[in-house]
Parts: sequence; structure tokens; C-alpha cells
Amino acid sequence: MTDNQPEKAGIWDIIAVVVKWRRLLVLNFFAAAIITFIIASFLPKWYSSQAALFPPDQESAGLGLASSLLGSGLGSLLGGSNLSLPTFASMSDVYAAVLRSRIVGEGVLDANNLMDVYECKSREQALIILASHTTIAVRPEGMITVACEDKDPELAAKLAQSYIDELHRVNTDVRESRASATREFVEQRLAQNQIELAAAEEDYKAFQMENNTISLDEQVKALIGSLAELKSQMVLAEIELGVLKRSFLPTHTQVKQQEAKIDEIKKQIKILEEGNPGMALDSPLSIPFADAPDLGLQLARLTRTLKIQETLFELLTQQYEQAKIQEKRDTPTIQVLDPPKVPERKSRPKRATMALMAGMLSFLMTVFGVFGKEFIDRNKQANTETYKRLEAILQNLREDFYQLRSVFRSTKGSGDG
Repeated sequence: MTDNQPEKAGIWDIIAVVVKWRRLLVLNFFAAAIITFIIASFLPKWYSSQAALFPPDQESAGLGLASSLLGSGLGSLLGGSNLSLPTFASMSDVYAAVLRSRIVGEGVLDANNLMDVYECKSREQALIILASHTTIAVRPEGMITVACEDKDPELAAKLAQSYIDELHRVNTDVRESRASATREFVEQRLAQNQIELAAAEEDYKAFQMENNTISLDEQVKALIGSLAELKSQMVLAEIELGVLKRSFLPTHTQVKQQEAKIDEIKKQIKILEEGNPGMALDSPLSIPFADAPDLGLQLARLTRTLKIQETLFELLTQQYEQAKIQEKRDTPTIQVLDPPKVPERKSRPKRATMALMAGMLSFLMTVFGVFGKEFIDRNKQANTETYKRLEAILQNLREDFYQLRSVFRSTKGSGDG
């Protein structure tokens, strides 16, 4: 080891330095802690009021109209319960975002007259101050917490309650707006359905009157029965005519009567098969047997259209009534687990914590200071190259200081003259 190179410091040297300056270290620690404690005692007290909200469910978040009736079709469209959310986002995150929104903040401002309380001339500045005194968070289990602080404990509780009220108001307005839009949509569709239903009923009635159909299936059954009976009568009449021709001459009266009877039966069969416009309208035989399949197909189509319109009318009527109920519903949209209360103890300043932190910081700064002094003294005593460089740096800094002081004095002297 050379003469101008100091001995390297070991652990015992470090301990020796700490012991040497122990009084200064302890004094600075307690002095900083006591001074900070005294200053903190004069700082204004702030009080915090906190409220906790249950995680919103799908029913309170949306409308949920007729989901049990329509499944995932119109019910999900009208209900609006299947909200498309970003990845990893939940309804609690959406509610927290609403609580942080400008519309809620302005509602809280107006409800508590915070423009005068904060002595602000612009709403933007008041909103910034309000946001700095408000903490909104979503817990891992989905609970939403709203914490507001103020120098007045009662105002802190009022601010937290105002956030809850404004969230309910915004959620209610959105729900009523969506319910109103749903009602208007269903109302328009119901009016259109009533027109289509009336047209289907008129078409069905006109078809019955035009084709003399009251109950097509029963009429066709009666038509088939009559035709079968006439066919059997004709067969029996032809058998009887054959027997008469073997016993009498073709010009015999009974033969002529039997032939006339057969002709009449054939005439009736033809009427059944081709129809007779002169027959009574309420008679089942007024429907031509040949036209029965076409009439059945037309009637089936008209019946199907009428049934669809009737079913749609019933469904839309139910939806319309439910939409009106949903629009006027005045149930809470949020559930409060812990309502805000007037705090009894201040939230800050925490004098003990501040004093401890100030004492620790003062202690660390003093440690760095004494070790720096010991380092310089050791290098000065050994007259090392490091000390020479430090001395040169300090000399440059002193020269700069003297120059600045001379400039300041000359400027001050010229100003006085």
C-alpha cells in the first residue's frame, strides 16, 4: 500500500463510523420525526366515507323481456341482456366506468353544489378536484367500492351517496330509453300485424262464402257418403231392371219406370261429381267433388296464414304489455351492500406514519452524509488522487459561485444608483 492510497474500509470501519456519529444519527431521526409530527398536527383533517355495491346481475343490467317465451330469438334482442363486453370485462367493470364518467361527476357536482365548496370557476377544475378525492374500484369478487373524502365528514358521506344515486339515475334512464325503444318497435309491429290479421280473416271469410265451405272436411265426408249411397242405389236399380227385362217387354210400364229411376240416379251422381250452381248454399252437395282437393289446399293455406297471424298477434300483445310495464318500472337498478356512513375517524393525515417515514428518511440521509464526510476525510488525510480531483471540482464550483455573487452585487448596485 502506497502513502497516497487510503486503506480500504471494512465492516468494522463502517461500524466505527456509525458509532462515531451515533448521536447525530439519533438526533436527526427524532428531530425529523418530531417536527413532521408537529407539522402534521396542524394539517387539515380529511374524512373518507366508503360504500360497497353488489355485482350487477344480467336482469338489472338489461331489460330481459320475454326471454322465457322467446328463448334466444326476439327475447334476447328485446331484452338486451346479452351485452357484448370486451375481453376480461364484467358488468362490474362497466358500472365502475359509468361511476367514473363525466355525466355522473357533473351530477354529483350539482347535487352537492361543489362549485362553491371547492371555490372553482370552471366545471372542469371542479371535476378534477372531485376525481382526486374519489376512489372507485372493483374487487376480485366483483364488488364495487366507492370511497369519497372531504374535510367535512358529512359531506364525504353525501358525496358517496350521490355517486350511488347518480349511478341509479343513469342506469334507470338507459333502461327506460331502451324499454321505450322496445315498446315503440313492438307497437309498430303490432299495428302492422293487426292489419295483416284483418286481411287474413277477410280472405278466409270470402273463400268460405265463394265456395260455400263451412267445414270442408265434414262437407267432403258427407259428399263421399252421398255419392257412395247413390252408387249402391244405382247398382241395385240396374239389377232390378235386368230382372224386369227378363219378365216384361222393354215397353212395359215397370221397365220404363225403372229406367227413369236409373237415369235420375245417374243425374244425381253427375251433380255430386261436377256440382250444381242452383243447389242451396248450405247444402254439402254444393261443393263439386272434383274441386274438393283444390279447395282443400286453398283452405289449408288460408287457415295456416290466419293461424300464423293470430299467434303473432297474441305474442306481440304480450310483448307490448311487458314493454309498457318495463318502461314504467321503478325498481332499484343497483343493490347496495354497505351504504355510506358519516365517518367518525379521520382518514388522513396519519401523523404517526408520516413521522416514522420522515425519521427514517432523515436517518438515511444522515448516514449518507457522514459516510461521505468520512470518505473525503480519509482521502484528504492520505492526499490521494481522488481527493485532488474532488478539490479541483470544488474549486471550480467556488469560482462559479463567486462570479455569480459578483454579478448579482453589480446588478443590485446599478439598480440602486
